[in-house]
Amino acid sequence: MTLLDEAAADPRSPAWDVVWNDTCDQGYANAGSERLLPWLARVCAGFTPADRERPLVLAGFVALDAPDRPGFADEITALRLLTRENLEAGASDARMYVYLQQALLGLDGDETWGRSLDLLSDGEADVACPHCDGEHLISLDPADSPVVPALTVPLAARLHREALAAGFSEVAASVPLLFGRVDCPSCGAVFDVAGALTR
Repeated sequence: MTLLDEAAADPRSPAWDVVWNDTCDQGYANAGSERLLPWLARVCAGFTPADRERPLVLAGFVALDAPDRPGFADEITALRLLTRENLEAGASDARMYVYLQQALLGLDGDETWGRSLDLLSDGEADVACPHCDGEHLISLDPADSPVVPALTVPLAARLHREALAAGFSEVAASVPLLFGRVDCPSCGAVFDVAGALTR
């Protein structure tokens, strides 16, 4: 039995750890990993929603870095539908909820949030002030964040609304901070946190 056969046969198999390690490095898919998309689509379709959470997260990274996304359009569409289904059914916890939203954005080809939305789970964002280039670690914890929250971007409003509907109020509270504005601790200029991340 091959490694992929072992993973496909059991969502809790240690083979999944090997598949992840061979496929992704620090949130970036290795060259050639897009060949896994048809396999991931088949496997995820056969798993229960709870069992396919982690494979869907992997699929988001793979799809985001696929050099020929149109060539895998059917698989990406199928994986996107499964990810949306999982989000509507309810993620296993708040962290996985964020990862699934990130996977959805990766499947959509969003270069920034398909890789960085998990900052919501990290509780902080490392950003450079666009005015003075000073590097700062900004807290996204509602209890102690210096950020003035905002939901003016359509994506932010959607993420906030869906997190509340899903019952993840802690995620919903962090979304406006990720898309809010903050005073630079170095130069005092006000800048947009999300904008600094997308520079």
